[in-house]
Amino acid sequence: MKSPLRINKSSMPGAKRSADRFDTQLPVEIDGIPSLTRNISATGMYVLTDSLQRAGSRIHFTVEVVVWGKKLKLVCDGEVVRVDQNGDKTGVAVKLDNSFFADDDAAKLPLYPTPSQ
Repeated sequence: MKSPLRINKSSMPGAKRSADRFDTQLPVEIDGIPSLTRNISATGMYVLTDSLQRAGSRIHFTVEVVVWGKKLKLVCDGEVVRVDQNGDKTGVAVKLDNSFFADDDAAKLPLYPTPSQ
């Protein structure tokens, strides 16, 4: 069983966040390279990857999410705001500019399921 999402209000002392961050691991693909989120928020995410990135650059990637039992691809565009070494992986902090579900069926999913769903 997966552990519940944890809210990470301040990962660094004095950090000012525009949105709560949720610690979670979701599959990400950047330039065809499999990667993994470490945390996400409504405005950005932190990804561990082998993809070479540079602070200030634009990035396009997909995140795999499961909504009501259906796997969907969240297509994202954003700006790399920080790059750091995190063990043998590169940590990339991304400020999201745009995101949308690639699957048209996502628009048909109920926002709040009924007890029978």
